[in-house]
Amino acid sequence: MIKINVRKLIAFGKNSYVISLPKQWVDKNRLKKGDLVSLDEKKDGLLLRVKENGLIEDEPMRVVVNSDNKSLGQLKTEIVSAYLNNYNIIEVVSKDLKTNALRIRDMLRDLTGLEIINQSSTRIVAKDIINVNNISIKTLIRRMDNITRSMMLDTVECFDGIDHADNIEYIDEEVNRLHFLAYRIIRSGLSDFRTANSSETSPLKLHSSHTVTKRIERIADNTKLISRYLRETKLDKKWKNELKIIFDGIRETYNDVMKAYYTGDEKMALEIEEKRNEKLELCDTFFERHDHKHLRYNEEMGFCCFRDACGATMKIIENMKGILYSIKYIARTLIGGG
Repeated sequence: MIKINVRKLIAFGKNSYVISLPKQWVDKNRLKKGDLVSLDEKKDGLLLRVKENGLIEDEPMRVVVNSDNKSLGQLKTEIVSAYLNNYNIIEVVSKDLKTNALRIRDMLRDLTGLEIINQSSTRIVAKDIINVNNISIKTLIRRMDNITRSMMLDTVECFDGIDHADNIEYIDEEVNRLHFLAYRIIRSGLSDFRTANSSETSPLKLHSSHTVTKRIERIADNTKLISRYLRETKLDKKWKNELKIIFDGIRETYNDVMKAYYTGDEKMALEIEEKRNEKLELCDTFFERHDHKHLRYNEEMGFCCFRDACGATMKIIENMKGILYSIKYIARTLIGGG
């Protein structure tokens, strides 16, 4: 049973009434005496909302990252973690910063919204110049989707021998940047109700948006790897043509699931689940349709072969299946379970 918070209506003068607000709600929205709230009349009630221009300016959150005796990989992980946790000022310090100063600057610049405001021989300071309340998650998803679609189209041409691998890898980095930014905004919305209120969303919608952005980012990664394997290994023409047909079908299924997501079409999402299973079957049975003398069946590994072409083909197929799994989870944000 859900407990309803009931408040008594109190007369205040001749023309007004007042009610008390729950302290927990006031504290959660960081309000104080004199702050403004807005009242929106709805069909079935009255919606109380924190007024945007009445919000309190928070003190900037600052973090210091010491780079001494740390690998660049570890340092990048700490910087990205600080960014995702919504620190407004990230300061990287070291006794000998000049050795990796350029690479550290690149790490900071790769994170959308960070601007380097100070640098010396021992520290680099970056400040967040983005107001997460002014950024639409829907817009970020659209941008990630559009970039991923172009990556998949370029990869279709890779099956015909056109090498787009370097360009695909480059634009995949933009998908990663947008994913980090989206994660940051979603995390802010889940931890601070004011951010969620300003974007007129809910925790459930934020969870669904997180699922979609994460899955689009993984689809972009899978696509990048497919283009790379196509460049690195010479495949049999017959195999390559069939793989192209399968991948192009997967690309169309991805386009369909995003259309269903944008329109909120649950029926279409259910139909996509069936299409996805058909594509998955084509991937799982590929080597059964292309038996050759080097192919062996192993109870643990299934059909396997240690030729380079077979190894690359298996990796391509596994990444195609990865895209299909991500499509499933995007569809499930519409039909429940996403």
